[in-house]
Amino acid sequence: MAGESLDAPSEKVHPTGGLPPTLATALRDGPFHQALHQAITHRGLPLARLRAALDEAGTHIGQSTLSYWQRGLRRPEMPRATEAVLALEQVLDLPSNSLLGLIEPMGEHSGRSTSLAAEEFEADLRNACLDVLALHEVVTVNAARTRRSVLSRLVVRGRTDGADRYLALHPADEQGHVEHSAVHTGEGCRAGRMRKRGPDGSVAFELLFDRRLTPGEIHVFSYTVIDTATGQTGGHLRRFPSAAGNYLLQLRFHRGVLPARCFREQHGDDIVHDELSYGLDGVVSAYFEPVDCDRAGITVHWGSGAGGA
Repeated sequence: MAGESLDAPSEKVHPTGGLPPTLATALRDGPFHQALHQAITHRGLPLARLRAALDEAGTHIGQSTLSYWQRGLRRPEMPRATEAVLALEQVLDLPSNSLLGLIEPMGEHSGRSTSLAAEEFEADLRNACLDVLALHEVVTVNAARTRRSVLSRLVVRGRTDGADRYLALHPADEQGHVEHSAVHTGEGCRAGRMRKRGPDGSVAFELLFDRRLTPGEIHVFSYTVIDTATGQTGGHLRRFPSAAGNYLLQLRFHRGVLPARCFREQHGDDIVHDELSYGLDGVVSAYFEPVDCDRAGITVHWGSGAGGA
């Protein structure tokens, strides 16, 4: 569950073999607009053709925006533009996270990340003003076996008067650059400005409710994290700094690439795991009630084959 540190140095190691030295250097050292310009030039793609290729890949970026980006007149606003930059890497056949790693997080809700001592970080994550009654998460795993997104929906109850926010935790998965993960809020909340880096590299971010809760009042809210992982996922284990009523976790796999085995797993004084099965829809589910352990979730074993069960 530990991710990369937000304070990691900027030397980005990418498999740049086969690329021209000038492009490889730009992808390593930046700046972003120079690396993008050289990548577009190397591929010989006019902006109109690049825009069309991105459209075919399911990502729309205006031709004028592409022009601004490669000339350095504007830059992608992170984390909102995470998906667009990842799509550019794919269409331009660049190493994963080579462009993304050149962009500093920005935008009105990103804020600057701060490092916290372990005790302070854990205290904040307990969300002492709230009781978590229920949590439902849906993790999408793509055909490359990487974690694509995590949708979380929570039911909470105000414990004290005036509770109006929740501090959520997002760990990096394998080679994900956690600082670039995009957070999209759903019902009942909006993104706050606070980002904190924990001792293990995980990032916590603030979700603001649309009202202040009274003691005993129930509130439902949801958010989605678009992940930037590039490595094969080993599953999803959720940390629980404090007890919760119940937890339903579902992993949704690409139906053409299913794992060999999945296990329901919980970590407390001991590690307890039970094997799970998935249906024809490629979804595996694990349910925990109540949640009184440190971590709970699903671990995945892919086996040595190309991706079938």
